[in-house]
Amino acid sequence: MPFRLVPARDRTIHRLVRAASPRALSKGTVLYRAGDPAQEVYLVTRGFVRLSLPAMRRGRGERTVSVALPWEMFGDDAFTRGHRRYSAVAGSACTVLPLPQDRVLRALKSAKLSLEAYLDGMERELHRLRHAAGGSQRPTAAQRLADVLLDLAQRCGERAGRGVELGVRPTHQVLADLAGAHRATVTTLLNDWIYDGVLGTGAGGALQIRRPHDLWVLAGLHPAADEPDDAPPVR
Repeated sequence: MPFRLVPARDRTIHRLVRAASPRALSKGTVLYRAGDPAQEVYLVTRGFVRLSLPAMRRGRGERTVSVALPWEMFGDDAFTRGHRRYSAVAGSACTVLPLPQDRVLRALKSAKLSLEAYLDGMERELHRLRHAAGGSQRPTAAQRLADVLLDLAQRCGERAGRGVELGVRPTHQVLADLAGAHRATVTTLLNDWIYDGVLGTGAGGALQIRRPHDLWVLAGLHPAADEPDDAPPVR
């Protein structure tokens, strides 16, 4: 359950971040495995990290259950000094800062803005789980993928004209895992949405959401009444 931090807003966390030694990871590097002792939390400063679980079926690789994006912290299972619930693997070339769990936990208890970010991350994850379940009215693959793209845009999107450009480049398989869909289905949907002009590609192949409102409607989300249709996604 990654959560976004703005270190400069909380002096104690800012000091921990400034004192940390960055670790550069190449794509595919395993930071830790599920079951390893949980001793540190991590802050991503560049790229993104995949949080994954072992496959439920033989012959299939690990499945990504979440991603930690720039300036998001992950590894909060270290707060209980237990074992890792997920594996953490570099989803791209990235840089992370290892932070001592006891000092981060103390800082969160006294850092109002960072604690709010942590609770917001919990709320976002619960929303995702509820939306993915859905009972007999479970959302379609298209609805779940739209929700994933809007979530990424909200967390790491950058303005691109009237749309939003994603700040990371997850593979189709990562998007499929997050949406609970087959990779081929995700590839087809992305191609269809690019053809229809809902999506596009920017410099370096970065994915752009050119018509966010179309994805809002599909995912069952709606902008605030006082915001224009081209505003960033609202939850």
